[in-house]
Amino acid sequence: MERLRETLLTLSLRNVCKQSEALEQKKVVEKKEFGAIDYDAPIELEKKETKSIGLGTQIGVGVAVVVFGLVFALGDFLPSGSLSPTEDAAITSNKLSEEEKVSLQTRLKEYEATLSNSPKDPTALEGAAVTLAELGEYTRASTLLQDLAKEKPSDPEVFRLLGEVKYELKDYEGSAAAYKVSSMVSKDLKFEVLRGLTNSLLAAKKPDEAVQFLLASRERMNAGNPDAKAGSTTTEANLQVDPIQVELLLGKAYSDWGHVSDAVSVYDRLISSHPNDFRGYLAKGIILRENGKVGEAERMFIQVNKWMSGCR
Repeated sequence: MERLRETLLTLSLRNVCKQSEALEQKKVVEKKEFGAIDYDAPIELEKKETKSIGLGTQIGVGVAVVVFGLVFALGDFLPSGSLSPTEDAAITSNKLSEEEKVSLQTRLKEYEATLSNSPKDPTALEGAAVTLAELGEYTRASTLLQDLAKEKPSDPEVFRLLGEVKYELKDYEGSAAAYKVSSMVSKDLKFEVLRGLTNSLLAAKKPDEAVQFLLASRERMNAGNPDAKAGSTTTEANLQVDPIQVELLLGKAYSDWGHVSDAVSVYDRLISSHPNDFRGYLAKGIILRENGKVGEAERMFIQVNKWMSGCR
């Protein structure tokens, strides 16, 4: 499931680049409500009511398309309840083809045949659980993964998969518990676990716990790699966890907790240490807009659009 998510993320980013390129080729002339931006002028803080103004009206259709595309692609890392497309926008979902369903069901029968003779066979338990999850049968998958956890209590991957499945079942407390076990029995920090546990805790309405977990994880990263911090560019390639992604998750957790200033501080550090990375600008723009600071948010989104221009 994680590989599928990474593939979809890559495809989403490519699609956003194509959309941005098409808009520029058509040379769409937009009438912007705010006119040209003077970066030396003082920033005026808008009232909350400005949130009712459409994003396309505020920053132009071209930039809005880019921002919406990136929000869909990077939703896990951005402040919750942020930007959303217009109500009539179509929401697509990837569904299994009949051929894929038949293939998975055939594979499942093979695993079930093995389990009928050897109910505790670890390979068959894991294979059947993963196949059931791919088929969307999360309840059955959860049961098998719990059985597998008894056979392999020190395998972090088993508990990570259990965390994913319980999250799909909206059992957020159970999901968080499974991710915590995965984190404890793992020798290394795994980003899938960091993200999964963070999202589970936020869904369970425990943002304070998510913040503490991420801060502890950041300390653990820095202890193992003294240069492994968001401001370092020399060791990131050697890390299993991207420090920038951890900071984005931390900002999201602060935002859900209602600690907006702390979230903005996280994004400011990212922008300062990685001025050529669009993610800090995007996250800060979203949280500023949600708090009525449309002018400041617009500046952030324009920086994102500049990054998109460079991806063509």
